[in-house]
Amino acid sequence: MMALTRDAIALYALVLLLAAPWPCHAAASSDWQFEAGVETENITRGMDISDRKPSVHAAATWYPGSGFFAGTSVSSIRSPGGSQTGAKFVTDAGYTWRLGNDWGAQVALSDYRFTRIPYAYRIDYDELVLSAGWRDSIFASIGFSPNTGMGPSPRSWAVAYDLVGRVPLSHGFSATAGIGYYDLRQEVGGGYAYGNAGLTYQYHAWQFDVSYVATRASAAAQAALGGLLVNRWYADAIWHF
Repeated sequence: MMALTRDAIALYALVLLLAAPWPCHAAASSDWQFEAGVETENITRGMDISDRKPSVHAAATWYPGSGFFAGTSVSSIRSPGGSQTGAKFVTDAGYTWRLGNDWGAQVALSDYRFTRIPYAYRIDYDELVLSAGWRDSIFASIGFSPNTGMGPSPRSWAVAYDLVGRVPLSHGFSATAGIGYYDLRQEVGGGYAYGNAGLTYQYHAWQFDVSYVATRASAAAQAALGGLLVNRWYADAIWHF
């Protein structure tokens, strides 16, 4: 299942934001949405990139009420063994379509940059993501990168497939789950599946998430990434403003 970690939550929240109705007379200040948060660790597609240490992040999204949007975020990361602390910067831009009352679609181009960790320049990459959502409850996406590298491995293409679901409960709670697969055959000789199931609680501007994250890798991916792949509980707290 797909890990609803900070990256997945950001995508999920962005899709919800862009699918929400926007009044034509919205004030200029509503063009921007901001968030800041802390999580038990920084997990990206089932991989721990903060060495089991807490991570903080901040993000800003611009959406003027039309189909175009843009965003940027920064989060703290740590090298394996915790010897160095660095940062991950993500910048993205794209366009969203509303397809009737039930469906929505989105295309986004994202740029990932890493600093102050070993091989940081080798793991920078770009990604094109196509996604679709149904009734703000189910979201599917496919992300293609032409230049992904895993440490010293050569840069090449990689593809990520994700499916996320959300079921509103009561008193601000929602059940969340997902499933995904990261195809890294060109980098490490194999891929792995990742996912989660958990709960989200929304209280005014605050969002709290708790989920169990799990991964299952091919022999080649396990040999190359086993120390980074996650099978444990994860939690975060996010302030939207």
